[in-house]
Amino acid sequence: MKALAWLRGPALSPADTPRLLAAQLALLDGNVGTSLRASTLAAWLTAGAFWFTLDDSRVVWWAVWATLLCAAGCFVHWRLPRPEGPDGEATAGHYLRVMGWVCLGFGGTWGALPLLFIDPARPASLHIVVGVMAGLSSAGLLVFAPVWRLAQRFWLSCMLPLVVALLRLQDPVMTSLAIGGVLYLVAMALYARQTGVAVKRALALRMDNEDLVRRLREQTQQAQAARAQAEQAQQTAEEADRAKTLFLASASHDLRQPLHAAGLFLGSLARSGLNARQAVLLEHAKASNTAASEMLNTLLDFSKVATGMVQPQPHSFALQTLFHKLERELAPWAADKGLNLRMRDTPLTPFADPGLVELILRNLLLNAIRYTERGGVLLACRQRAGRAVIEVWDTGIGIPPESHQRIFQAFRQLDNPQRDRRNGLGLGLAIVQGLAKAMAVSVTLVSCPGRGTVFRLDLPLGLTPPSVAPVLPASPDDLLGLRVLLIDDDDSVRLAMHDLMGIWGVQCVVVASSEEALQCLSHFEPDVVLADYRLHRAQTGVQAVAAIRARLGREVPAALVTGDTAAERLQEAQTQGLAVLHKPVPAALLHSLLRDLRQGARGA
Repeated sequence: MKALAWLRGPALSPADTPRLLAAQLALLDGNVGTSLRASTLAAWLTAGAFWFTLDDSRVVWWAVWATLLCAAGCFVHWRLPRPEGPDGEATAGHYLRVMGWVCLGFGGTWGALPLLFIDPARPASLHIVVGVMAGLSSAGLLVFAPVWRLAQRFWLSCMLPLVVALLRLQDPVMTSLAIGGVLYLVAMALYARQTGVAVKRALALRMDNEDLVRRLREQTQQAQAARAQAEQAQQTAEEADRAKTLFLASASHDLRQPLHAAGLFLGSLARSGLNARQAVLLEHAKASNTAASEMLNTLLDFSKVATGMVQPQPHSFALQTLFHKLERELAPWAADKGLNLRMRDTPLTPFADPGLVELILRNLLLNAIRYTERGGVLLACRQRAGRAVIEVWDTGIGIPPESHQRIFQAFRQLDNPQRDRRNGLGLGLAIVQGLAKAMAVSVTLVSCPGRGTVFRLDLPLGLTPPSVAPVLPASPDDLLGLRVLLIDDDDSVRLAMHDLMGIWGVQCVVVASSEEALQCLSHFEPDVVLADYRLHRAQTGVQAVAAIRARLGREVPAALVTGDTAAERLQEAQTQGLAVLHKPVPAALLHSLLRDLRQGARGA
């Protein structure tokens, strides 16, 4: 059994046999036709050698037979399906069986040569036959070595008759030659078998590499398809998010108008002599309006940060003025909670966008006041390593270390599971982080749960700006007699502003368009002009102010009161020397603006 297994050659796994056999036959297939034609030529050369050397014409008939058999072999080989074709694996077994018979006929034809033509009386016949057979067997090694079974059939049918012919002569020399022939056959068989094993291994390795390359190519294609799908999904999500935030930004004007009008009406109502019950209801209404305004401002600020609409305009500015402004604005709210909002004076002048710094500090201070129940909040600044480090300290609930990064995510609140809107929307610190990134600065925090938190904003230092005049306290009568021209296309805003101005003692004329404003100049010369940015017929407040100044022939103090928060609006207003307030505007802030514009006009 072992001998039969050895004769069959190296074993193959059932899964690999058809494919590997087809690859072996493909190596053989290219040499079959050439080998058969070369065999025909060798047959006629052998016949010629016998004819001219031994004057034996019988070998011509053998050469004719060999020629016919080789021609038949070429025809059969031509008709066979190629093993390297698309159906090579399916037809490999048939190809092998047919070529096995071709090899038997081919080898048997040459095996008949020593049986028929070796003559002891003519030693030359032995020399010719042995020489031809040795060369033929060596050539067969090159041709049939890839397929062990075909090599066996060829050599056995070719060499065994030679051994039999030599033994039949019963001569010691011939017997020795026969034994040598057997040993030669065994050596050639061993060598061919090892060659076949090497060929199989090489083919198997090549197939493994091809399979690996194919799998890698398929995996690469799948990964590319998955990546394309992920990129498409990400692009769709980004477009949806961008559409949402762009909607918030573009809708800011329409959203701010009713809140602005409501705030002005509430301001007028506060000075209309209410009883105690009505005053309480008014305070609740003002608180609700303030909360709605804060949420709207927060959402719109977040939308500008998320859409990349924030374009920093850095320059040197005095922190002291900003600190005083924030203290005046937020101290009443802190006092309502029984907290002490303190500010330390500072002479430092950072180099940054003051508007964005103000927005960051306001969010940090609001956050500190919101989450502090007792104690106080401190706003300070110190110089470290040539930079201005602004710090906001509180004695609130603190932040656990594992939440230091999470609190900067949008809509995240650590201590508000019921989503109480009095605690905001959870966007304040997300806005802080976005604005800090826009200015290429850092915001860090240190916190001890239960004891408090400190946020630090690190800014580069700038040049010291000129001194700023102190802000004068407001007086109830400092707007008496002021003449104001208001241009706004919203009926409710015009009505609310007119009522509020009347309570302050301001002579106010309200119009809806630039044309109406120019018409009223014939009987009313304003001290101050207030204009909305977006007016009817694609007109702007900047254009209206420019037309009024041209008609009056002087730079009348003016300001834009608008719900449009785009950075271009601010730049356009600054170019024309206009102050800007974003709706909704609290009555106190509007009062302060008018006072400043009046003082500026007197100074001029």
